This record gives sequence, C-alpha cells and structure tokens, in this order.
Amino acid sequence: MSSSKTAPDVRLEPGHPVPLGAHLQDTGCNFAVFSPRAARVHLCLFDDQDQPLGEALPMHRTGDVWHGYLSDLPPGTRYGFRADGEFKPSLGALFNPNKLLLDPYAVALSGPFEPNRCLYAHDASDLTCLKPCPMDSAPHVPKGLTPTPDTFDWQSSPAPNVPWSDTVIYETHVKGFSQLNPSVPEHLRGTYLGFAHEASVAHLQALGVTAVQLMPCFAFMSEPRLAHLGLTNYWGYNPVSFFAPDPRYAIDDAVTEFKTLVRALHQAGIEVIMDVVYNHTAESDLLGPCVSQKGLHGPWFYRHQQGDFSHFIDNTGCGNSVNLNEEITLQLVMDSLRHWLQEYHVDGFRFDLAAALGREKWDFSTRAAFFMACNQDPVIRHSKLIAEPWDIGRGGYQLGQFPANWYECNDRFRDTLRRFWRADMGVMPELANVLMGSRDALNKNAHSSSTSLNYVTYHDGFTLHDLVSYNDRHNAANQERNLDGHGNNLSFNWGAEGATDDAIIADHRQQIKRNMVATLLLSQGAVHLLGGDELNRTQQGNNNAYCQDNDISWLHWDQKDGPFQHFIAQCIDIRRSSTLFRNLVFDAPAHSDAPVTTDAVHWYRNDGYAMEIRDWQNPHTRCLGILLSTDIRNPAINLHQCEEYYLLMLNSGGHACTFTLPANPHSGWKLEFDTSKNNGLRPEQTERIKRDYELTPHSLVLLSRCEPYA
Repeated sequence: MSSSKTAPDVRLEPGHPVPLGAHLQDTGCNFAVFSPRAARVHLCLFDDQDQPLGEALPMHRTGDVWHGYLSDLPPGTRYGFRADGEFKPSLGALFNPNKLLLDPYAVALSGPFEPNRCLYAHDASDLTCLKPCPMDSAPHVPKGLTPTPDTFDWQSSPAPNVPWSDTVIYETHVKGFSQLNPSVPEHLRGTYLGFAHEASVAHLQALGVTAVQLMPCFAFMSEPRLAHLGLTNYWGYNPVSFFAPDPRYAIDDAVTEFKTLVRALHQAGIEVIMDVVYNHTAESDLLGPCVSQKGLHGPWFYRHQQGDFSHFIDNTGCGNSVNLNEEITLQLVMDSLRHWLQEYHVDGFRFDLAAALGREKWDFSTRAAFFMACNQDPVIRHSKLIAEPWDIGRGGYQLGQFPANWYECNDRFRDTLRRFWRADMGVMPELANVLMGSRDALNKNAHSSSTSLNYVTYHDGFTLHDLVSYNDRHNAANQERNLDGHGNNLSFNWGAEGATDDAIIADHRQQIKRNMVATLLLSQGAVHLLGGDELNRTQQGNNNAYCQDNDISWLHWDQKDGPFQHFIAQCIDIRRSSTLFRNLVFDAPAHSDAPVTTDAVHWYRNDGYAMEIRDWQNPHTRCLGILLSTDIRNPAINLHQCEEYYLLMLNSGGHACTFTLPANPHSGWKLEFDTSKNNGLRPEQTERIKRDYELTPHSLVLLSRCEPYA
C-alpha cells in the first residue's frame, strides 16, 4: 500500500463520531477515536518515508469521541494520533503530545513494532518522579494505513464448515512453518505467502488435518527486556493491534497476503483458526510503553485498582489485563472478532488465557458480558470458539465453565496420557474418563458430545519428540537461568537425556510417540496436534521457546514423508472413517460417573472379562481393552450383528501382556495396527486374529471388524 507524497487537502471537516477508526467515505476518509479525558487530539499524516504531511490537524469532539473527515485522501495513507491533556499517571492521565499513538482500530500498519526508549509517555531515565518524556516517538512508531477498497478475489472459496466432531487442528507458527522448507521458494519462506504456497498446503492435506491454528498474527511488539538480551518475542503473544495483521510476515501487503493464506487453505478444505490475545497488550504496566490505548483511554481499557491507575491488575503475567467489563473495550474486541471473520473469512478463534476475558469486576463468571455478547452475535456465534480455560488470577482455573458452544483446551487429557504412557500408577480411572471426552467437566448439556479439545503437546511446552527425550527442561538459551517454563512436564527420556546414538532407546521413543498419537486420535472430543511433531521436531529440550526466532523453533523438513508422518496420517484416516472414534453421544446417566457406562463402550481386562471396580482401583493396572461398537448389550454373543466395531488394547507396562479377546466373531478380527510393529503402519496383508493377542511392553493395538470369509 502506498500513500501520497504531497500533503492532501488539509481541511479537516467535522465528519462523524461513528464508526470508530478510519473508514472510506466517498472520496475521502473519516477518522474517529475514543479519548474521554483528552483536552485535544490531533490527526497526523505521513508520507511513504514517514515524513509529516503538513501540520497536525485538530480533531472535532462529540462526547467522548474525537473525529474528522478528510476529502481526497488516497487509500493507504499513513496516519496516527497525538493526544494532549493532563499528565497524572496515578489517575491514568498519560497524555503526552510528543507521542504518536496508533489508532486502536487501524486495519493495517506501515511496518512492525520494535521496542524503543522513546515509546514511553514518561521519562524512563528518571523514575523517582514521573514526568512527561520530551522525545518525539513518531520516527519509531509504525503508522496506521487508511483502508483501501476491498477488491480481493476470493475465487469462490467457501468456508469448509467442518463439524466439531470431525475437527483435527494443526497448531503452528506462520514464520516457523515454512522458514526452512526447501520446497517453498526462498523469497516466500517464513511469510503468509510461504504458508499459502502449494508445498505447504500439500503437506497439510497429506497429513489429513482439517484446520490450522495460527499462533498470533495480530501486530505485536517484543518486550523491551527481550530486546536488551538480543532476543525477540517469536510467538507474538504481545499485541499492539487487534485489527492489523503483523507486517513481519508480509512481503509487501500484509492484508492481501493474509487473505491469500486463508483462501489457499479454504480451497484445500482446511479451516483457519486464529490464536488471539485479547487479555493483555504490549503496553505492559504503568511503566511500560505507551503506543496506543494507554495514551488515549487507559483507565477504560485496562483493569486497575479502584481510584489508583498506577496499580494495574495483572491476571495475565504480562503487566496488564484488558478490561472487557468496560463497554467501550468490549465493543472494540467484538468489532475485532467480526473484522477477522468478515474481512478475512477466518473460521474461528482460540482465546489465549480466556478466563481473563470472563472476569466481571473481579472474578470469573460463566455469564460474563463477553460470553453473552459472543453468543448473541449473528456472526461470531457460528464460528469455532476455543478457550484456554485459565489465567493466573484468583480462581483462574475454569475448565468446563465456558459456554456450551465453546470447546476448551483440556490439560487433564494431556497430563493423563503423559502419565499413563510413562507407566505411572493409579492412572486408569482418569484415563477412561479422558478417553471418553472428560464428560464429567466438558459435557455441558444433558445429551451432547464432549466439548473437550484433546491434546498431548502444545506450543507452550515440550514438543512430542522432546517429551520422550528429556526428563528436565533445557532453557538456557532463554537467558533466564533455566528457571522459566514449566518444571513438571510429566516427561521421560527412556534411558538418555536428549539426543542419543542408542538405536534401542531411539526406537522405543518412537513407539511411545506412536502410542500417544494413536490414543489422542482415537479419543472422544476434538483433536489438537502440534505442528512439527509429525516431523520429529525437537526444540533441544527447550519447553518455553517463546523468544527463540531461530533454528530451535522453526520446523525442519529432513524427515518429511517419514514413517511417523505416515503413522499420524493413518490414525487421522482411521478416526475419520468411523463415528465411533469421534462422535459418541451419551445421555446423562452414562457419563455421570467415570468410566462411561453404555452399550456402545465396553471395558475389559486382559483376561477378556469386563473391568470391575477392584480393577479400576488397582494402582498397578496398566493393561486395558476398550470395545467400541454400535449399541449392544452382550458383545460376547451378539457382536457379529454389528456393522462396525473396534477393540483398542493398551499396555503401558514394562512386561508383555497376553490379551484374551472378549468376543470372537466367526471371521475373526482384523489387525489395523500395532505400535510395536512395522512403525505402527498397517500390515501389507490382512491379519485375522482370534482368541488372544500378545501385547508387547508399552504398546497399543487396534483391531477391527474383519470381513466374513468368502
């Protein structure tokens, strides 16, 4: 996008106070910004070299909104605001006309935000008595770009509209996904267009995922602390704008290129879910940068102690908390969500620290204004909504407390699977619960599917390969004395810490990974995979690589099309082939107590008899069989009447286990896969199994209905 190099008509007409932001009208642009306590607000225009276009233009005021209209203003013109008034930090008045402020509604930026000492409203060199900083921040602040007419060609690419029960999400980072991919042209790597490239899309299609969850694409800024250490906030969980895609990942035009990414994935039948951060911003606490909200209407936008703006309430661990209990802030977030759904055609959102969004005056509420607003909105309520169901504030863990149409990241599933497959004792009852969708917490209606989003690995933690390769975190590269990141990872290295040349250990690690992936993909609820796990990606033991924009975080492609990738694709294909793995609906009595009791799910000991209470309570029980079928009361007699059925057998113990099959149809059972054989891939020829099956240590086996003999 480009702007005029000469000053436009400088007459700022009154225009209109609504809508907020910059909006094309006729041949010009209307600007409106909320700033209740400002004494004056000026609109500043800039050319392509960031030089001012004439004098700052005083804006008109209607109530709490400052506004103005410029005719004959070219689309893509760079702009910002300067707000003047009292400088009383304890009251939230941080007005400093030396600071250029980004429009909170800016839909595009002239460049990425980088930390700079002049971005503070106060004089950061003297904190004994806060006083205004005299430095002009304009040369170091990316400008908003006035909108351009929307001429993007979506090429008749409809939204995939994948049902939740069929959803398999692949979480990844826009840059890290293609940065090292040799199949992507070098000039496109690490960009929106690199992600949209046919080689990127083909990999996702081959894997079989139905949705991509993109780590934050909102324009963001690294923390100054990281800049001083020579690091950067690679993950991007530090936004400065809720409307503009970050220019870092663009070659020329972030708006058009992000739309191109969405279009390419939609044409492949893959949904796009954005990981969004509405719980805090990069402006941090009182002593943090002042680049937008804080310099315009801080007391309305951020939570703070009553009557004392100098004391920010921090439920996020990032210095501030966005106050969605305030009407104008809630309006901005809702407008942002609709913007991404309508302008970019994204399919849903994963809300970072979502418990913070549900806080009323102090505590979380299941009927918070934000949830009510989302659920009544005709656009937002039909999108996929995912909660990270906690924050770090009082009463911050809220798994199962989000609205019925929201899915929730289920850490109980993660922890239980990790414990089970490293052979911890006493895990079996909770394993049965999470395999059926954690319905004790995540079945929100009397008769519905689980709203559990199951996962084993996420961006914040070990990769799957590191989970079986390290007992401890190795975060020295983060320069925090290895104190950052979670200390209880429920990981196990199986005999050596980190990389090893021991073939036995390496093979066993791969088997454990197959066990975890298979268990995940054959469980009730939706599925979340961490991008790169299929490529055996390692972060060298770093379980908090948020600041590693380098080889540690980027995906390596040397193991593309390897056996583990094919195993994951096989499991996704099996999951897709039968509703028994993804869409069992239980009535209230069936899921009132774990394990689930129903004629569609039967639980067995390795001797072929049904599990009893004593078996569930035995902490040494490490072998379990799960028979999934259409409703049938006595599988031992009537299983042959079912059109489809599966027997999933798990052995987390260190000894082989002979499993007596609980039912033996005349045609026998078909071996789908055994994680201890053939890299977990299907046998080349059909194997018919009868009577019993020998489970090797630490293995998972799936049997299915075998076609009758001809």
